[in-house]
Amino acid sequence: MRSEYWQLQQAWCQPRTARSFLFGFTALIAALALTPLPAGAKTLSGKLTYDKVPDTATDGLDYNHITQRPIRNALVEVVDAGGKKIKDAVSENDGSYSLTIEKNVNAVKIRVLAETDEPKVTVKDNTNNSALYSLVSDVINTTAEQTTFNLNAPSGWNGTAYVSTRAAGPFACLDTIYTAAQSFVAVRPQAKFPALDVFWSVDNRPEDGNVALGQIGTSHYSRANTAMYILGKADVDTDEYDSHIMVHEWGHFFENKIGRSDSPGGTHGAGDIVDPRLAFGEGWGNALSGIILFPDSVYKDTSGVSQSESFSFDVEANLGSNDPHPGWFSESSVQTLLYDLFDPNTSESFDRVALGLGPIYDVMTGGEKDTPAFTTIFSFISALKKDLSTKKTPSQDIAAIDNLTAFHHISPVQDELGTGEANNGGSASNLPVYHKMTVGGANEVVTFLATVDNENRLGANRFIQFDSKNGGDVEITATSTSDISLSLYEDGELVGSADDVLSGTETISFKSKGKRTYVLLVHGFKINSTGTYNATVHIE
Repeated sequence: MRSEYWQLQQAWCQPRTARSFLFGFTALIAALALTPLPAGAKTLSGKLTYDKVPDTATDGLDYNHITQRPIRNALVEVVDAGGKKIKDAVSENDGSYSLTIEKNVNAVKIRVLAETDEPKVTVKDNTNNSALYSLVSDVINTTAEQTTFNLNAPSGWNGTAYVSTRAAGPFACLDTIYTAAQSFVAVRPQAKFPALDVFWSVDNRPEDGNVALGQIGTSHYSRANTAMYILGKADVDTDEYDSHIMVHEWGHFFENKIGRSDSPGGTHGAGDIVDPRLAFGEGWGNALSGIILFPDSVYKDTSGVSQSESFSFDVEANLGSNDPHPGWFSESSVQTLLYDLFDPNTSESFDRVALGLGPIYDVMTGGEKDTPAFTTIFSFISALKKDLSTKKTPSQDIAAIDNLTAFHHISPVQDELGTGEANNGGSASNLPVYHKMTVGGANEVVTFLATVDNENRLGANRFIQFDSKNGGDVEITATSTSDISLSLYEDGELVGSADDVLSGTETISFKSKGKRTYVLLVHGFKINSTGTYNATVHIE
């Protein structure tokens, strides 16, 4: 039965040594005060942990090797028997906590909120009015001057199935996200992350529909709600222990809130030749999972009856079955390229780069965020090269980056527009990456591929770049024999659009700023067909 807080009642009140035995801790936290306690006060301290179930690359979750991980940076409250808060604190990185309480308070409970202090992350139940999860003990006898009390959030697994409250789930989500954030803080102490809500429920399942009923489609980050939604339906698909998925979705939050993402979203997978904005966004999420969880570079997604199935791939794996169409339009190419830029392994002939996480953070919050172009592998590598040049990095480091991109079938990156790119992904119509136009200049013809199976594929999206030298009124007109739309951007912000349903003629009129670069997305809607079709664009 749910309440405002998800309570796990630990119905026991044993001597200290018996409690230690029951919860399997090898040592108790010593409540040693370095300074005298305030008059009339006593201490309550201990360790907070949750059951961590490891995921495997082939056999799903491994319940035979559950370990207890510390609940870190979580809000801890001492409450009276009725649930009224008396005192609070924040748990340490080893899960320890320590609180002082009044001497006349002899019966309390410990309540651990599924909420971190910094950055602020909360795990809530989307199927129960967004109630915040918590772990609550039974009544603790605190008559002694120093009381040690340890509390563990169990998995709820009995060896064959989940039979009791899955109290560890919210804390597993919380801990992985905290790991991701702290990885950036470790290399860039100035890194700050806004508050994030994570919605997890044992009813969250891979169905589209009402999220209040658990129909969340899949684990995902919602830009509209600025929140993560995580699957939790047993015997179907649970992701609370799938750390790579958790980091991947948090990576989208990172892009959205402190970086930038222009990805159109939609379905995608290895081997797809997709819009380069999508390729970068998904490649970034996959790569980040391997970076944060280094040296575990194998992305794993467990599911099925008893969570016994796994889908996996190695983000460090290079050309092969997971990247049949390598290039700037491939999420597999992007993920491995980004991972190789980070990782310390420089033994491969094509990979002599080992930047670590700091420079990647700098680009994602700097040049990649501020680019006038769309966010793609071109804008990222271009900004990275500029950063390294500013820091007077030896020229061989720049050459090593070119060598690495070449290995992934991406031409040496000259600028954020992909100028000079030679890999056309199997169709000459896919190049150039950006068609360059001038206001008042000649028309430009872009060609779409009707053979693509989804509107987020490369063949359905064409980019045009133009500069406005003096500013003033500008009109963009595009005509086609098929349905198209126009979207105009300035530094990633939409400044104009045109999408008359089923129309082959679209017009945008806007007042341009002087000395600005604009990028135009021309989108074709004709898919699952044959051949090609054109759009003629004029800018006046």
